[in-house]
Amino acid sequence: MKMLGNHPHYRSPTNRGSPVSYTHLDVYKRQTDPMLTHHPESLLGHLATLPDPRRREGRRYPLASLLGMVVLGMLHGQDSLLRAWTWAFYRWGTLWRVLGAHSPHFPAYNTVRTLLASLDADAVDQRLRPWMATLVGAPVEEDTLEGISADGKVLRGSKRATCPALRVVELVTHTHGFVLAQREAVDGDEVRAFVALLTEVPLAGRLMSMDAGLLNATITQLIRDHDGHSTGSVKGNQLSLIHI
Repeated sequence: MKMLGNHPHYRSPTNRGSPVSYTHLDVYKRQTDPMLTHHPESLLGHLATLPDPRRREGRRYPLASLLGMVVLGMLHGQDSLLRAWTWAFYRWGTLWRVLGAHSPHFPAYNTVRTLLASLDADAVDQRLRPWMATLVGAPVEEDTLEGISADGKVLRGSKRATCPALRVVELVTHTHGFVLAQREAVDGDEVRAFVALLTEVPLAGRLMSMDAGLLNATITQLIRDHDGHSTGSVKGNQLSLIHI
């Protein structure tokens, strides 16, 4: 936060003020061009369909605009919410209209953090899967299986003083390295999270690879029931998998 302290238009995260000068605000008031509209199949279009958990009077900034701002920051190498917010702070004059924010007033950090904390992460993930599938959905060649890896991991930077780091299971494409879907492993139960993902993501024509910790008879049978294929290393105590 020290890096922002001397900025001429800086407002602290707890202040609802704007980093835009009054000159810019006057220009905005005289602006008559229509706001940009986002294609419904774009990322911002999909984000706009998410249920907004805020009260109506608290929706000064569109949900899609705030989430799009965070996504842009992350795509530019900002590995925390604060850093993504700071990155957007210095570029808001360019970003606000493109993101459909309706106002050059820059949102306070607490506004963004409170919104993200109130969202259902699994619901967001499910809503964005069609967009991600379209993005990475290059046609699979005939007789070729699309490879996907199931991987359990701990999210960097998610540990807090009063709670452990967040553990999730992700489905990642082999070709592009994109995360197709992810689920929180509640109480560290990665198998349960993986089973939930397998019931939500199309498996037909896909080859699912996984490590021994996620490989069991129930999972491999579930993949086969959905016309998918699986591969993984089998331990000596998992011989029953050989007969599936």
